[in-house]
Amino acid sequence: MKKLLLLTFILVSCSLYSQSESLLKPGRVIFYNVENLFDTLNDPETQDEDFLPASKNKWNTKKYRLKLNHIAKVFAAMLDTIQPLVIGLCEVENRKVLEDLIAQPLLKKFHFRIVHHNSPDERGIDAAILYNTNAVQSAFDATLKVQFPFDPDDRTRDILYLKTYLNEGEPVWFFVNHWPSRRGGKEDSDDKRQYAAKVLKDKIENIYAGEQYARIVVMGDFNDNPDDESLLALSKLDKNGRAERMVNLMKPLKDKNEFTLRYMDARDVFDQFIVSENLLDTKNPFCIRNSKARIFSPDFLLFKHPKYGLIPNRTYTSGRWVAGYSDHLPVYMDIEFK
Repeated sequence: MKKLLLLTFILVSCSLYSQSESLLKPGRVIFYNVENLFDTLNDPETQDEDFLPASKNKWNTKKYRLKLNHIAKVFAAMLDTIQPLVIGLCEVENRKVLEDLIAQPLLKKFHFRIVHHNSPDERGIDAAILYNTNAVQSAFDATLKVQFPFDPDDRTRDILYLKTYLNEGEPVWFFVNHWPSRRGGKEDSDDKRQYAAKVLKDKIENIYAGEQYARIVVMGDFNDNPDDESLLALSKLDKNGRAERMVNLMKPLKDKNEFTLRYMDARDVFDQFIVSENLLDTKNPFCIRNSKARIFSPDFLLFKHPKYGLIPNRTYTSGRWVAGYSDHLPVYMDIEFK
């Protein structure tokens, strides 16, 4: 019995020591639109018919497994020299594909936990979060419904959020967004993205009303660039009862003509991080390294188009499976601890 108690004490002590060490090391926050991570099973509640074995895409187990392996390869490359903190994802079909993803051999060493809620999107694609349980303590998670009063029949993705604690008392809130697409034209859908921005903005102001110094990370595929009105609205928060402003870390990258996706000649930065200013303060117990975010763009994620140059190496092109990765590039930022 004494030996058993001693062994238990040693194991618990090692676990706590490992967690303590994780909290002292820098960590990476990632966002990635993984482009249609669907399983091969029919969901009668959603429009997933394009990703079934008998569909025009001929989506099958072989292609699904390769897709999982590709996403795992991306994350393994991004986490080669640094631990993960939080990974935001969009265009995932369900919880099962997330379970299959974190079970990939390249990702098994990370202690990921899944945050996922089914959203009302017609195609069944959702936002999700993976977080490292060695470094991130979850308080709770929930969603914000985006229901358009001017178009109640249009169902879009919820905004997913997670409240966490890292290595000290002030909470960190992570929001993962996938705002309405530009299908049909930017002007025809502007009002929907601006409404999604209002839903998010109202929630952030509500948080600051109760937690004046809360740290907030907003990430996602916004289907707008940093200088579009929907994103600019997030920097125009109600000043009452709050101390911070929101800073878009991707604007400098867009100003340099970088991109996270390409459509013909356009070079867009739809995948972004917008953070509360206190996360840039190097005097705080933790902060974003160099106050910067970056786009991850190794050669294997890019394809040289004969007309448009380098573009993301996507899964399908013109209806043809090309065994690529995604039509978006992942983005990341690093957090340093004192």
